[in-house]
Amino acid sequence: MNSLYNLGSFKKRVKFLQKSQYWSEKKISSYQLSQLKKIFNHVKKNVPFYNEFFKKKNIRIEKLEDLRKFPIIDKKIIQKDYNQFLVKGVNKKKLIHRTTGGSTATPLTVWSDMNFQIKDKANTIHYMSVFNLNIFKDKSVRLYGDKIPKKLIEKKIYWKKEKNKLIMSCYHINRKTFRTYIKVLKNFKPKYIHTRASAIFPLAKYISEDNLNVNLNIKYIINDGEYLTLGQRTLIENSFNSKLINIYGHTEGALVGYPCNKTKKLHIMPQNGIIEILDKRGKKISKDGKKGEIVATGFNNYIFPLIRYKTGDIGVKSKNYCLCKRNYPMLTEVEGRIQDYIIDKKKNKIPLAPAIFNYNDMSWKGVQEFKILQKKIGIITVLLKLEQKTATEKKKLSKYIKLKIGQLLGKNFNVRTNVVEKLKKSKIGKYRYLDQKLKLNL
Repeated sequence: MNSLYNLGSFKKRVKFLQKSQYWSEKKISSYQLSQLKKIFNHVKKNVPFYNEFFKKKNIRIEKLEDLRKFPIIDKKIIQKDYNQFLVKGVNKKKLIHRTTGGSTATPLTVWSDMNFQIKDKANTIHYMSVFNLNIFKDKSVRLYGDKIPKKLIEKKIYWKKEKNKLIMSCYHINRKTFRTYIKVLKNFKPKYIHTRASAIFPLAKYISEDNLNVNLNIKYIINDGEYLTLGQRTLIENSFNSKLINIYGHTEGALVGYPCNKTKKLHIMPQNGIIEILDKRGKKISKDGKKGEIVATGFNNYIFPLIRYKTGDIGVKSKNYCLCKRNYPMLTEVEGRIQDYIIDKKKNKIPLAPAIFNYNDMSWKGVQEFKILQKKIGIITVLLKLEQKTATEKKKLSKYIKLKIGQLLGKNFNVRTNVVEKLKKSKIGKYRYLDQKLKLNL
């Protein structure tokens, strides 16, 4: 993959992103329409699902609103037959494939070629440059989901160095090891950390609980791959005395969003695709401050094109204006996924994260890890992996967590707690704080 960065097509794409970031709204619309026409002509001839859909329909794409002539798809539709969404005659053995973590209990394998990879990596170079960061030159730490060689772990070394990058394990951070992590970070002196919220949060939590002034001089913490709450952001930024940059993207690669030096709101890159925010009836949300499901149409993957694809993410629409002068579609925030909601006794959908990541009104001190489980309406179970404590202390802490979450969520929930020895993360180190067993719609 390193050779990819030396390709002329890669360098050309980076230059294009740099040049096009300040296009006028008119020029952006013109570009998106041209890309929509291209992908339409491609899929109706070369992708079985769309070939069949458009066979008996005399449809033309003349304006961006014509995107609505495409059917809305989701993971379950694609899973029925992946070959229906792959370009005809392609040799899978020559393709690159990645599988989503399946945080909505529906994992998806995404197929792509080198052309898509070039554009995907160019996006990273571009949004990093917005903050004057260079992945090739700047010292950085990756605290994500990487596995460290067993021979190092046995020596209680939970990291490995690769050129100007330090790769650290997120699986071994606990009260006994966290000060060693800090010491290693201090000695390495990175300019930024690339991480997930759940990977870096335990480290930030221990720093906060012990009221440490770590003085690491880390300029930025780049977060992606997971939903970030305000409570998490505040605790992480305060603990590390760094600015957190939240990047929006997904394995499917149809949309990429980043903030800028003027706002924390997400700028959705129009060069990669079209974003729609739809309500539960599939109608476009146009009013600022309203939320709906993010539906993505990607321009970059001609091998496995995703058009009007329901991502499962809930976005809050923002006015498309920023002092940075980029005329991009904008989101105030991504509020989470549909599966991040819990159902109360009255069958209302309640976002869980604001309550459990509310560090002003409750403390998770003494809790190493937790997970919320919902199997029945109005009932949630908090699974708690606690630090080493006596049976009496564990009982007291469990009772406290039950009481505080019950107070925050209100009388329409029955909260239970269960102390466990281990909580499993995904193979890629991803952490789901809610295991929602109920079937939900927006």
